[in-house]
Amino acid sequence: MSSSTSYSSSQTRRVTVGIPTRCWCGSTLTTFGSKTKENLFRRFYRCEIGVRRQNEDHLFKWIDEAIIDEINMVDAKVSKLQADLGSFMKSTSDLFDKQENYMDGAINDIKNLLQQQTNLTNQTIQSSGPEKAKSNILNIATAAVVFGTMAFIYAKLTN
Repeated sequence: MSSSTSYSSSQTRRVTVGIPTRCWCGSTLTTFGSKTKENLFRRFYRCEIGVRRQNEDHLFKWIDEAIIDEINMVDAKVSKLQADLGSFMKSTSDLFDKQENYMDGAINDIKNLLQQQTNLTNQTIQSSGPEKAKSNILNIATAAVVFGTMAFIYAKLTN
């Protein structure tokens, strides 16, 4: 796909990637059809000033090339987004696995502590006589053990 416009070596051509919206001069672009033999009726973008002033270097871009550029840019963005999504999914899965392992460990620790506290309370009740089992001090101690266990469970679950 060649351009029918020729430029001297002193002029530099600005490269526009994708579908252009404005010329470098600020003018809006219009589409035209080529009238050359090589590119007859091939559509291109050009600003009105560039059409009137052929010797100036205003934006010129074939529409089909602009669309191909745009498709390539979108493909690149989609590929990057797919890679980012894959990375995000993997890191999220890893975090969930770590959280699950942590929670399993915390639950086992809490179960063990609760079992120890229950055993200790049962031993205390059995070691004291029946008359002491009903005493206020034993009830307060049992309540303190239960309250301490509940506070520990709450602290483990919230950290």
